[in-house]
Amino acid sequence: MAAAIRGQINVLIATMFTTGLVDDAFLQLQRMREQGSVTPAHVVEVMNRFLNDAERIINDITGLMIEPEVDFDKVDGLVQQLKVACSSVGAKRLNLCCVQHFTPEARNKDGYLEALGRVRFQFYDLRSMFKIIMELEQHLAACGPK
Repeated sequence: MAAAIRGQINVLIATMFTTGLVDDAFLQLQRMREQGSVTPAHVVEVMNRFLNDAERIINDITGLMIEPEVDFDKVDGLVQQLKVACSSVGAKRLNLCCVQHFTPEARNKDGYLEALGRVRFQFYDLRSMFKIIMELEQHLAACGPK
């Protein structure tokens, strides 16, 4: 049973990498888990921390965007925080979405609202995949040690 769950996790991670959802930083975290450098619980904690931080940042951007006068400097600062968070966990597609859509050319309310919608979509996609991995890791832990 444990081997089947590990296989599911590996296929999911490979698919995430192949489709560009994650990059080498995420694979490195997984390699460290496989080599025993970090525990599966640590990997889940890193993923959870990223999801919580990214969701908070996206909500903060949303809050700024609903203001009558948008403080674009604050929005840009939050986008930068989101890009750093993405890089730390290997969230390639979400990071790329920030880079491609929060641009100087789009620095107006409509442009940034559109960018925010795209970022939110990418975040939800990544979050659903991370949650599946975390759930599978819980099932794997319930199977006992290797």
